[in-house]
Amino acid sequence: MLRSTRWRSLGVAVALVLGTLTAFPVPGAAATGRTWYVDCAAGDDRDAGTSQDDAWRTLAKASKAVYRPGDRLLLRRDTECTGTLAPRGSGTADLPITVASYGRGAKPKIAANGALAAVLLRNVEGWEIRDLDLSNQGPPPQPAEIRFGVYVLLTDFGIGHHYVVANVDVHHVNGCECQNPHQTDPSGGIGFKAAGATTPTGFADVLVQGNTLTAVDRQGIVTSSDWERRAEYPAGRGTSFVPMTGVVVRGNTLTDIGGDGIAIFNGAKALVARNVVRDFSQRATHFSAGMYAYNSNDTRFRFNDVASRPGSLPAQPYYFESANIGTIFEYNFSRGNSGGTLGLCNDPGDTFQGNVFRYNISQDDDGRGSYPWGAPIALVNEFACGTIGETAVYGNTFYSTVAEHLVTDDGVPGMKFTDNIFAGRPAGSIIDGATDQFDHNLYHRVIDVPADPHPVVGDPLLRAPGAATSRDTASGYQLRTGSPALGAGTSVPGNGGRDFFGNPIPAQSPNIGAYTGPGVG
Repeated sequence: MLRSTRWRSLGVAVALVLGTLTAFPVPGAAATGRTWYVDCAAGDDRDAGTSQDDAWRTLAKASKAVYRPGDRLLLRRDTECTGTLAPRGSGTADLPITVASYGRGAKPKIAANGALAAVLLRNVEGWEIRDLDLSNQGPPPQPAEIRFGVYVLLTDFGIGHHYVVANVDVHHVNGCECQNPHQTDPSGGIGFKAAGATTPTGFADVLVQGNTLTAVDRQGIVTSSDWERRAEYPAGRGTSFVPMTGVVVRGNTLTDIGGDGIAIFNGAKALVARNVVRDFSQRATHFSAGMYAYNSNDTRFRFNDVASRPGSLPAQPYYFESANIGTIFEYNFSRGNSGGTLGLCNDPGDTFQGNVFRYNISQDDDGRGSYPWGAPIALVNEFACGTIGETAVYGNTFYSTVAEHLVTDDGVPGMKFTDNIFAGRPAGSIIDGATDQFDHNLYHRVIDVPADPHPVVGDPLLRAPGAATSRDTASGYQLRTGSPALGAGTSVPGNGGRDFFGNPIPAQSPNIGAYTGPGVG
């Protein structure tokens, strides 16, 4: 410490003599970073790019620079750039490199016109992308031609740290109908891909927040990896497993998505929260879901809202996919989805355990019709893919005036339904769960109540069912005074401590359904 202080004092003294104190590289001083400007309407690539008055003109020029920790690259508002921004250099979590905007007016636009991406981060880390308007509409794509709005691609890189995509509008991306895991790479709006074959590669510290995605094909927000293989997923790509840690997808709004909304691959404790999805699976030729995890551990989906008009194929808002361990869906809302509320499919040989679906509300999701192979569509669909282990479904309110089937087990054992409200259509709905377990559920307008040792049969007296238009307007699923569901449930260990509405869950005799508060008038 004494030596460091001596040298710092000497540096200051010399700098004072020379009259260049601010330029002297004092040991231990923090870097401030530089700011660069791009004006695609009035800039000039022959200029220095270091002020608004001498901004660069093109993305190509901005992509040639090598940026350093703490740098900022600002695009002028109310302008449109064409091509791809593919900058070089890396920042850190403490000193990220930021791409953002300056000036007044609408967010700066980048129109990629059918390129790989509008913003491409290739083998770099420590980047934050903010306040942009991105599109990537080109000619009809070839069968494997992927396109993105934002694409972060690491190839034999190792672990890439700190990525933020926030307040970005991504729209009109017509990528190929490519979907994990059926193809090597997906196409979509915002994507993170860990690629390569020699250096184990993955991501740490990823935040995707407050973005809007509209008219995007095929997937909205997705992670993908060539480093999938582990004992729990023996058929995965690559030679080893590299989990993606610190992944947070929060507060995004997705509308008119060709296939899947949000898909987490290779996640470890990922959080998907407070997102809104409207109209997914609109142009898909593969089955899709609003949100799901694949080959992931301890993913939590909470406070999300998914509603969709019918698309090209029946699709569930929430899905348990292969090699899921400890995945939890909680406090979510769904409405009007053509494939029911929840799907489960685990491929043979994959590990599937410890998964939970709790304190969610399903309103008028559609359990009518059949899949192409003949299985009926239900609110809860257990597909005969492989074993699913014990999956806990408790404290939910399933309300549908249109669903013919509420549950289908497809001969796959492992589901345990506890403390749920099943309210079917006026003509009666079917629960086909011969291999499932039921306990302390309430059944209203259900044909042939399943073998439940403590059934409650009757009207749950919901406050105003069917009236919600979003998660925030779901108070109609509170229980009225005198409801037979009040205090009629049973305790479930590790239940998360609160219900859909934030009420604490009693240690003994909780309510049945997603509301555990007192009866309301």
